[in-house]
Amino acid sequence: MAVLSFLLLILPVFLSLAAAARNTTAGCAIIRPPRDGGIRYRGLTQEQIRSVQVLPVDYEIEYICRGNRVIVGPKVRKCLPDGTWTDLTQHSRCLLPCARMWTSLENGRVSAWPLGPAVEGTVLQYSCQPGFFLVGRNTTHCTKVGKWDSPKPVCHYDRHYTGKNSFLSNNDQQLEVVQVVT
Repeated sequence: MAVLSFLLLILPVFLSLAAAARNTTAGCAIIRPPRDGGIRYRGLTQEQIRSVQVLPVDYEIEYICRGNRVIVGPKVRKCLPDGTWTDLTQHSRCLLPCARMWTSLENGRVSAWPLGPAVEGTVLQYSCQPGFFLVGRNTTHCTKVGKWDSPKPVCHYDRHYTGKNSFLSNNDQQLEVVQVVT
């Protein structure tokens, strides 16, 4: 019973401290930039940025990335009246992009996961249109160094295709078509 009484006494103090840490009427506490990135503070000098602890309500910060990395997630956050920043449930990360030319496939289709720019961690899945067959792997992954882990596949014409979606006449089906992908 003594423990329960103690908890009932300390709980309101703990909750008010937690609320004070999150909810400031003066604005929002400075937050950390993403790894390999920084934050652009509009209207502040370098000296002000080093000395400020809390930014005012409605103030916006912008994430920037170093090198050729791109921001994935919210690029801008705004200080809300409750002392939090917008979209804190969504992480902002600076990631290396992979070549965009891999995100299209002549005579085929490319599906990306997750949706968004092709950056490290992206998985591409390739498939060909009816009348074509895939030569190469049907998936590739964008690595942490910004390179695809397998060569880009190619959709080759299937001269034996007899599906109802065939757009060639019987005479044309004897020709072998070679696709050149750059």
